[in-house]
Amino acid sequence: MNDDALKKLWQEQSFRPPPVLPDREQIAAVKKRMKGFDRTISWRDFGEVAACLFSFLYFGWDLIFRNNSLLTQAGCVVLIASAVFISWKLIASKRRLPKPEPSAPIFVAVKVELQKVENQIGLLESVAWWYLLPMFVGVMLHHWGSSAPADSKLAYSAVVFVLFGFIYWLNQRAVQGKLLPLKRELELLIEPQAIPSVAEPQNQKTMTRIILIGIVLSLLGALLLARALATKTPSITYADPVSQMLETIREKHNFPALAAAVVVDGKVVVTNAVGFRKFDGPEKVTVDDQFHLGSVTKSMTATVAAMLVEQGKISWATTVGETFPELKSEIHADYLGVTLEQLLSHRSGAPGNAPIDLWRQAWAATGTAAEQRLAFIKGLLARQPEAKPGTKFAYSNQGYTIAGVMLEKAAGKPWEELLRVRLFEPLGMTTAGFGAPASIGKVDQPWGHNKSLVSGAEPVPPGPRADNPLAISPAGAVHCSLGDLAKYAAFHMAGERGESKLLKAESFKKLHTVAGGNDNYALGWIVLNRPWANGRALMHNGSNTMFYVVVWLAPDKNCAVIVASNVGVNEAFAGCDEAASKLIRQYFGK
Repeated sequence: MNDDALKKLWQEQSFRPPPVLPDREQIAAVKKRMKGFDRTISWRDFGEVAACLFSFLYFGWDLIFRNNSLLTQAGCVVLIASAVFISWKLIASKRRLPKPEPSAPIFVAVKVELQKVENQIGLLESVAWWYLLPMFVGVMLHHWGSSAPADSKLAYSAVVFVLFGFIYWLNQRAVQGKLLPLKRELELLIEPQAIPSVAEPQNQKTMTRIILIGIVLSLLGALLLARALATKTPSITYADPVSQMLETIREKHNFPALAAAVVVDGKVVVTNAVGFRKFDGPEKVTVDDQFHLGSVTKSMTATVAAMLVEQGKISWATTVGETFPELKSEIHADYLGVTLEQLLSHRSGAPGNAPIDLWRQAWAATGTAAEQRLAFIKGLLARQPEAKPGTKFAYSNQGYTIAGVMLEKAAGKPWEELLRVRLFEPLGMTTAGFGAPASIGKVDQPWGHNKSLVSGAEPVPPGPRADNPLAISPAGAVHCSLGDLAKYAAFHMAGERGESKLLKAESFKKLHTVAGGNDNYALGWIVLNRPWANGRALMHNGSNTMFYVVVWLAPDKNCAVIVASNVGVNEAFAGCDEAASKLIRQYFGK
């Protein structure tokens, strides 16, 4: 640009009194500042658009592939729409600005720079409306529709509110401290006699902030009111003390249903169920109703593995490479030496979360359950393990799936048949099955539920989305009544004393002993120290995100407690733990 052009222009004008013309150093300083300004804005816009793209992909995936509540889904939609709108606004506002020719007079160039500054001032002064508020609403909807406890949601909301308020303050500080002074400086370069721009009146700013705060507080108030007014299941009057206690806890936590079983001296002495099969439905649960067991299934997979080990069909040291020689060229070298025991003790290096592409394929898979599992583990084993096998504990549904397919290969039968023939039928577990317990289109068994802020609990109809994909069944797909699950618990406690015909005491000891290198995980069981158990207690809980069950065994006392509900783990944990504690104290905790 021609730096003398501006001086000549000013000299040709009749100023009375004549203005003080800027010198070359002043013009150079302004040009330098504008280059820095342009660079900063470009990088900021690039970062914002990249963040919007990430938000679009992340919440789009969340919306499509996760079984979220309606409120969380609404949050995803708002956040996706916000990302698109913010990106469009940033790009469109930049494209509207004129671009001067390289040979344009400095007077024209300064006017263009002034428009850039004014554009940024307009964006930042209104940032609360086009940026912060839509994002805040989306984040609130997304989080309040989640399964987190109410106190956690309130704390999260407070943190997000403070964070967004801080972002708003930073933007306004940038306007007042940097952009407005720069704007006035550019205006004086163009028209030295011009009266400097006047900042927005303080009372108008205050009113803007009051309106913004009012909207945000109204939103939070509406969310809290919706939770307070959420539909609650009606109470039911029960005659026996155990059901009364369970009903009190169910009402307190607003569960659709709550069920429990107690084993004392190896005998089932309690099987109670209270509440409803489906939230806001008339069908009451019964003691024979079936609940999804989630990861309690893992101990069953490990138990069948012990049976096959005793029969010599497989060993604890059998490796992935030995089991699948036909796939050796397709399996990552680090997986070839992984043993059955490492898989069942979560020390195989298998990933804690399934790779997104494999998980998507698992949801869309067809064919038999065994075929779907084989396809799933082929994809897993072709990739590098998440950790070096044998070096660390990493809880993994994927590892149990690989183990389940190894058992299928060793026995020549599907995993479901192995459990049915070797466990369910010998133990008389007549209600045991796989997947969501209810029939499609019927309320003949409990439905699973997602927690919902507005309705309390959102029923999940039986069908493909009512459970995890068939590919990971060995990690958590069994359902049964709590009476039948109590039979299974008694079987494990009796087995330690050599009183089982299905497995030797040594095999039970193997299943119940913490694996080398682990803190407390054995093979399908967590080993903990509890005074009420006279020391060692075996425990596992499980959830397919729509049901929850927890099993506690006290082998030295030959006693056990089981509690279940038809809502997911985050919602059900506190209530089920409360019920388990009361039953333990009442029956054998002394």
